[in-house]
Amino acid sequence: MDRERENSFFRGQAMRRLRKCVCVWISMVILLSGFAALAFPAAPYHGNVQSRIYHNSGCRYYACKRCTAVFATAEAARAAGYRACKVCGG
Repeated sequence: MDRERENSFFRGQAMRRLRKCVCVWISMVILLSGFAALAFPAAPYHGNVQSRIYHNSGCRYYACKRCTAVFATAEAARAAGYRACKVCGG
């Protein structure tokens, strides 16, 4: 009987330790994902390097294969020689 009580005590202690580790791990993931979002902000405009057309993030052509030019503003895209997309208006 004492051995059974001892085993249940250690199992309970292990479960408490495991729960604590999981909580710490989840907290770290949440914290680090917030830092990653700040470090790598999404670019609101992508420009097609072949056609010289820029698209906003809501455009269906935003993630095209040749849309590798990245601009923070529409003015920056126009200054680089790109024109606005006729579908999304840039």
